[in-house]
Amino acid sequence: MTTPYSTPRADQATPAIARVYDYVLGGGHNFAADREVAEHLLAVVPAYRDFALENRAFLRRSALHMLDAGIDQFLDLGSGLLSVGPAHEIVHAVNPAGRVVYVDNDPIVTANVELSIGGDPRIGVIQADACDVRSVLGPRASRVLDLKRPVGVLAVAVLHCICDADDPRRALSEYHDRLAGGSMLAASHGSGDGLSPELITAGKKILADAGITFVDRTRAEFAALLGPWQPTPEGVVRLNRWRPEGTGVAQDDDVLGYAVVATSTGPPVRTPAAATR
Repeated sequence: MTTPYSTPRADQATPAIARVYDYVLGGGHNFAADREVAEHLLAVVPAYRDFALENRAFLRRSALHMLDAGIDQFLDLGSGLLSVGPAHEIVHAVNPAGRVVYVDNDPIVTANVELSIGGDPRIGVIQADACDVRSVLGPRASRVLDLKRPVGVLAVAVLHCICDADDPRRALSEYHDRLAGGSMLAASHGSGDGLSPELITAGKKILADAGITFVDRTRAEFAALLGPWQPTPEGVVRLNRWRPEGTGVAQDDDVLGYAVVATSTGPPVRTPAAATR
């Protein structure tokens, strides 16, 4: 298989979670090592593919919800590769003037995203750790986003890649406190709830052997990461249960993760009306 990009910095022998995820979603931005990890994981936990697909569906639903609420600028944390249904395509289909900043700590990912967007001034790319809030919300973000107005923060399928030592709760609290009132957060988290301990251990070992971090958190542990963010009435629910569209294909126990949309507790800031879908 010919890969769609290759740079001097790309280590094709070392798997990367962004490329593993891309392969599971049916994308083409991956190498043989990534595909091998993905196939091993799917052999042990076939529902991982449902988890990936449900995350993309949740990204779309939550972004549309934010657009309906009047938010027209977005910060996509741990964005990964823009292979299937990226945030800017969702946003621009509703509001062509919408702004999106992608954030990822993988230099190969950010280089690929920069190539993909082709210098579009409505889209920014930042190479940074999602937990380094000061760097994320620095000058590069400010060139694309107006941080005095509400921002939609997308933390989809990224928090389970952040270990407790890096304190994701602190980071989410800091985004809450630094962003304008009326900002919103959409977050999802992988979880082994519903799997046997043996399957959880086997899946985590496949990822660990590939150098990929996965932190298995329960629904309550995920909810505790939100800090001051206030969930919508649905609360923390299975990925496929947050305002679903249609009947869906996955059973609850097959989803392997949870989702939530939450709002800032600060005073709301007036924003332009969202475009009509």
